[in-house]
Amino acid sequence: MLTCAVLILLISSQSNGVKVDVKVVDSHSQIGQGQSGLYRPGANKLTASRDPGPLCAHSDLAQIVGKCYDIEVSEYKYAVCPFHNITQHEVALKWNAYHGILGIWSHWSYDNLYSKFAHGHYTDGDTCTKNDKTILRTALLHHTCGKRTRVVSVGEPDTCAYNITLESPLFCHSVFSDVYNALPENERKEFAMSTLEFKHNVLTDEGLKVERRKILDRIGCLNMKKEFKDLEECEREYNDLIKEHKDLDEKCSSEADENKYDELQNKYDELKRVVAESGLVFPDDL
Repeated sequence: MLTCAVLILLISSQSNGVKVDVKVVDSHSQIGQGQSGLYRPGANKLTASRDPGPLCAHSDLAQIVGKCYDIEVSEYKYAVCPFHNITQHEVALKWNAYHGILGIWSHWSYDNLYSKFAHGHYTDGDTCTKNDKTILRTALLHHTCGKRTRVVSVGEPDTCAYNITLESPLFCHSVFSDVYNALPENERKEFAMSTLEFKHNVLTDEGLKVERRKILDRIGCLNMKKEFKDLEECEREYNDLIKEHKDLDEKCSSEADENKYDELQNKYDELKRVVAESGLVFPDDL
């Protein structure tokens, strides 16, 4: 079909005394929009909207950084590049085949007490339409034990949100999933101390979470960015926060609340005095 079109165009142009050069070029993607064109490995270049996040994993996992693992499902080829990005390429022979980014490495999710890595989050993929709203594609990467490193499954449980499973011998050992083993030496001491205090009931579950979140935040391994499904959700939460702030401001302006504040401040000062007399250091003075 393409050959016929080229011949017709050349014949038509030459009949008018004008010679036309016909070129077939790659159409490079704009950020967030993917690109069209036949899939040719290495030829379809995509442009990411940002750099990947920090590795935040055991140093031995660096051996799969920079490598990509492919799987073909139906008419699509998926390329998983751990701790970099995940892309999708439509291999169907049609002029508008899709090639785009499903997500860029962002952060880990953790188990309940932040002791183990759970899933990898890849965010800020190409734009996508869901329920007449424009959102960004995302992918959740699950890691399982396997004899070799390969992508074993791809699914799209929700529009533009992908679940992908990567298996590898690297994921067969708990040493790679333990957060402790991924920490710098100086942070391991703090992590071990929080574990000890938790075992001796000095820290509650919530207290342990707070301490470990502080550690992960210090080394840049905690996602502090609130992610919204769309702009409307972001605006709703912003307006709710404004209203909550206004309500609190009005409540705190009452005389009763001022008296309550003074009462609590006096108790706080008394507690601080007792702690100091006991030869201990008050948390605020650390």
